[in-house]
Amino acid sequence: MYRRRHAGEYRPAVRARGLTLVEVMVTMVIFIILAGFAVMAVKEVVTQWQLGERRRVVYEKGAGVLDRIASDIRLTLTQEPIGVTEQKARFISDLDANGQQRLMFVRSFEAGPERAITFNAGDGIPNDLMFKAGESATTEKLAVGKPNPDTDDYTGMKVGDFKPLGGMAMIGYFVDKQSLYRAIRAPVPQALSPLLNPAGSQLVATDVLFASFEYWGQDTTTWEEQPPKSKTPGPERIWDSTRSISAKPLSTFRYARGEDSAMDFEDDIFPEKVRITVVVDSPMPRCTFTKLSEDLADNATGFVEADKTRGFSDGGDENSYLLIDNEWIRFKNKSAEGFYIDKRGQRGTRPSAHAAGAIVRQGRVFRRVVYIPNWREDLTTDDEFRLRKEAQSIKPRKPLK
Repeated sequence: MYRRRHAGEYRPAVRARGLTLVEVMVTMVIFIILAGFAVMAVKEVVTQWQLGERRRVVYEKGAGVLDRIASDIRLTLTQEPIGVTEQKARFISDLDANGQQRLMFVRSFEAGPERAITFNAGDGIPNDLMFKAGESATTEKLAVGKPNPDTDDYTGMKVGDFKPLGGMAMIGYFVDKQSLYRAIRAPVPQALSPLLNPAGSQLVATDVLFASFEYWGQDTTTWEEQPPKSKTPGPERIWDSTRSISAKPLSTFRYARGEDSAMDFEDDIFPEKVRITVVVDSPMPRCTFTKLSEDLADNATGFVEADKTRGFSDGGDENSYLLIDNEWIRFKNKSAEGFYIDKRGQRGTRPSAHAAGAIVRQGRVFRRVVYIPNWREDLTTDDEFRLRKEAQSIKPRKPLK
């Protein structure tokens, strides 16, 4: 068909042409591929941002915890001022019922905004009325007014229970249910360990999976752990400045001298340095965690099957530990399906059975060495100590716990 444009001139008519089905499909495929790349890029950006936030939270928390503990240890009181007749200064580190370390010492204070707990308002909580860890609120206990720290409106203290600091106060650090607590008491109590409970302590940080303290004594030559009876002494993991506590584990303290040493203030010893180790993590579920794929027996070795291992360390370093329920497990390598076990029952815990679906966490290790400026060592022999004890009339002091 021809159409007339001008007189005497003709040309073919042009028909409108659309996209074919093949062209539409190719276009859609290209858009889908580009959209997929965009989604992957955005997902990777979000993942990296989440990892960055986790690291920021962990590093800020780790630094804050170390700063808090170090500032207290630096002001450890190793000897009372001249004229003070009652012995208060002491430095004790032992293990709780679960085998976890706790630290108790007396530090000096200047007047300031911080307050110590004294229970002077008359509402102090006797230990036999306090809820124990994991204890349920039965009708009988509630009937006698037993306070429950798990309730939202519980404080257990009144304004009159706090006093301004000045002079000295007892400080205690311990971990309970993956939280780090700081106890502070003034005047300094005679018995320290019964006061270490969350209800009467300050919460320093949550998601503190582990805390330990190592002490550099007068014979220590290295921070590395040494085998028993080694000629190169490593750090001490327990400490008794009085050298007189007979209860385990302090009865095995390297420098222990027995109950007679409680009467002699002059032979008290304090570490030169303290190495603080904490393992902190981001809160659940923002932290790196996984779950067991199958049950793990208490005597199982070899391999731990897990849902995923991404984000965990590759193994063989100071972070190569897994926290499953209340047990720490060291691993030497990992795969996409799980972890290869190196040692069970690490960091003061005991091997135990774990059910499939149990949460597996790792955390990150932070360390700091703190010097005690007025540290004390004792170079007298046992014979010299005996002769001095016989020659002097020393006022006895009560045994400590």
